[in-house]
Amino acid sequence: MAGVPSFGWESDLAAALGLTGSELRFTISFFLSVVASWLWRFVPTTKGRHLYAIVTGFCLIFYPFGYGCFHALVPSTLTYVMMGCLRPQAASLAWIINFTYLIGCHVASASGTAWKEGHMDFTGAQMVLTLKMISAAVCYQDGLKNAEVLRPYQESRKLVSMPSPLEWLSYIFASGNLLAGPFFELRDYRDYIERQGPWANGFPSGVVPGLVRLFKAMVCMAFHLRMTQGFNASTLESAWYHSQPLLSRVIVLYLVPTVYRFKYYFAWAVAESGLTLSGFNYNGKDKRGVLLWDRYVNARIRHVECQTSLAKLPEHWNVCTGLFLRQYVYERLTPKGKGPSFFTLIVTQLVSGIWHGLFPGYVLFFVSSALMFQSSKVIYRYERNWPLKLQRFPPWVLAKWAYTAFTLNYCASAFMILTFKESLTVWRSISFLGHFVMLSLILVSLVLPPKTRARSLIAIKEQ
Repeated sequence: MAGVPSFGWESDLAAALGLTGSELRFTISFFLSVVASWLWRFVPTTKGRHLYAIVTGFCLIFYPFGYGCFHALVPSTLTYVMMGCLRPQAASLAWIINFTYLIGCHVASASGTAWKEGHMDFTGAQMVLTLKMISAAVCYQDGLKNAEVLRPYQESRKLVSMPSPLEWLSYIFASGNLLAGPFFELRDYRDYIERQGPWANGFPSGVVPGLVRLFKAMVCMAFHLRMTQGFNASTLESAWYHSQPLLSRVIVLYLVPTVYRFKYYFAWAVAESGLTLSGFNYNGKDKRGVLLWDRYVNARIRHVECQTSLAKLPEHWNVCTGLFLRQYVYERLTPKGKGPSFFTLIVTQLVSGIWHGLFPGYVLFFVSSALMFQSSKVIYRYERNWPLKLQRFPPWVLAKWAYTAFTLNYCASAFMILTFKESLTVWRSISFLGHFVMLSLILVSLVLPPKTRARSLIAIKEQ
């Protein structure tokens, strides 16, 4: 949407970098948010920090998105009024208000197709805002409940008092947080602004770890820009890809989503750099006294790309969104004292798919990811009864990595391609091998369920 007028130098720079105009503006705002976050830590008063977060946050999203940034005020205002008037129903109403508005934004902007073509709009920021609004409303409703009925995480994040309008706007804009996240809780944000909790006694400088993360971001972007020239979503739809032998198609299907992920590693590393420089990412010290800057780590590259368990991927990929899904969907659909069901997993993944956008590729990926996680749990249930030496046997570990990497990238191709027919065409190009293996593992576990053996007996035999 219109806002800040275009400048000649923007067109020249965008052409030189191979970016669209909206991508260039987003990138400039993104890097400026790192500087704004570093200066944030030096604002002396609580009120000053709130005002600084609002002003800088608004300016940073107005430059790339123009008047589209005012979308933020519609669901956030409705949510705030609803929290004040209908606190016992705050959670359900927040889900209805914010998800309905987000879906409307996805449809109106055709977000998936627009992003694929390099056009940036406020819908991505609206996705981050949706998580923040829902979590705040749910936590405010949790403030009415006794500790006995809440899980430990819910008890630690519940809101007893209504945030002031200043706090609310500050939490919304948060000095550029809407650009790429990550999601964080209002309770944590309030503690940081008021210098309470982990920040009560001050916190060390985050300049060195912040710059290290910024350097990591630049390496990730350089890798992505270099490799994406030959391995991108269009590659999987090309005649060249479909003319290759099966093994070559499998290798290309592994490489394309891997290269694609580095774009997200770049964005999240920049966001993490800003949080670290501001001090918000400070997480105390470990047992050895080493400073921790991992409160809001959104991705751990090595643990994703070298992972041997699909079920553990959410712990290392899009971590903060995964935290929201676990705490506000998965856990709340699971009765206290009981274990989660496969239905709970399916619903959680569907919520994630709809949150990303109403494109068939998203739904295909997130429904398939439920099978990914379930098949991984099957492997774990079988191997946990094996001797530790066998579990750690290098060829077996390598086989688990190969299965994890192949299955993840096979399913992720739909996330990239988005359209239903083309996604199925890519999967068909290797005979739906990923789904065949996942379903086979699950069906085998139903026919031949893994035996349960006491872990202590295994340990005794291995001594």
